Amino acid sequence: MFLENIKEAITSIFSNKMRSILTMLGIIIGISAVITITTIGNSIQTTLTSTLNSLGGNTVQAYVDARYPEDDADWDTWEYPEMKTSDFVTQEMIDELVEKYPDEFDGIAASEFLGNGQIRQDKNTYANVSVQGTTSEYIDYMKLKMYAGRNLTKQDNKTKKNVCIVADTMAKQYFGDENPIGEQITYADSDGNLYNFTIVGIYEYNAALFGKVDTSVPEKDRYTTMFIPIQTCFKLMGKDQSGYTNFNLMVNSLADIDQATTDVTNFFEEKYANNENFHVTTYNMASDMGMINTVINVITIAVSGIALISLIVGGVGVMNIMLVSITERTREIGVRMALGAKRSTIRMQFVIEAIVLCIFGGMIGILIGVFNGFVLGKAAEFVIQNMYSEYSSYIIMSVRPSLSAIVLSLFFSMLTGVFFGYYPANKAAKMEVIDALRYE
Repeated sequence: MFLENIKEAITSIFSNKMRSILTMLGIIIGISAVITITTIGNSIQTTLTSTLNSLGGNTVQAYVDARYPEDDADWDTWEYPEMKTSDFVTQEMIDELVEKYPDEFDGIAASEFLGNGQIRQDKNTYANVSVQGTTSEYIDYMKLKMYAGRNLTKQDNKTKKNVCIVADTMAKQYFGDENPIGEQITYADSDGNLYNFTIVGIYEYNAALFGKVDTSVPEKDRYTTMFIPIQTCFKLMGKDQSGYTNFNLMVNSLADIDQATTDVTNFFEEKYANNENFHVTTYNMASDMGMINTVINVITIAVSGIALISLIVGGVGVMNIMLVSITERTREIGVRMALGAKRSTIRMQFVIEAIVLCIFGGMIGILIGVFNGFVLGKAAEFVIQNMYSEYSSYIIMSVRPSLSAIVLSLFFSMLTGVFFGYYPANKAAKMEVIDALRYE
């Protein structure tokens, strides 16, 4: 009987195609709007998460900070303490941490700015560079691609070698068509001090990471970053240190970022337990992403709720057309009841017809909503590729419809059919047989 009712409902819908489509229009608009909105919200979340993870979201940031006074009265006399050699995070501490949690951390990305200077061969051949000391993992952390040669190594840092990697734009300007790998260059800092370095690698310059190019400055005078081992940087700066004040611990992609952050915090709390002036503070971007995702979810739900109002309009349309349909089929109802059909059977027939009508509208709305989401995703990709091309390689676009929204949309479509179809169906079931048979 149930299947027969469904077949009759489908036959009735297709026998009045235009009327059925107009009736479903409110349902279609409401559901398609909800699916489009949830697809956009879900896609934004996925894109943000993937992009931020690729740009350092899977790192624990840590820095040495002073222990601030706990009592307000102590702030009047408190001064920021001067850091001593024993206050820095040493490489030995980092190695011990990585050894203690081998499944969580892949290494440390740290940097130190040495200064701006110039590499000069003669009056016309020169290059302006900003020199930055880094660990061997820093290039990977920055997502820089090697063009030629090799990256800096842990051995370079350990032995404080005078080696460097330079940008491909700088290498082309300074060396022309010559291969610069293995060449020695002389760097002059702002104070006139000269330092010799051997080029071991060339990276691809990317404006998305270093900032947009200032076109008002001639190309030959623009600064590019030259990377040297961070321990070499400390040596050239004359610092009596080999440790770090701030750094990024690179977390394994399979590890839990929150657990890794907790482990780092506990590790350094133990190491700095006897340090009265300083401690290590940790932070990860995942906490911010949680807040951002919460805001996006709230906005998505709120806007989807507004869009669902159109379902009420669509439901009223369904109720109206079902009342018309019942009026047109009054004699048919009378005949069926005269032949022994129960009132519950008549009621079920028209409720199922309303449900099928709404489900059809919901399915069409879902397809349109998913299509709209993919179209908007392609439009976003086009805009990024053409208007923000320097950032395109770092933005991981992901258009993903929400499966839960699709399931809920179908459920609400069915619920709309039940709610707005029951009154007309109940009215049909309560007809008197004689009155129905006499209806003209």
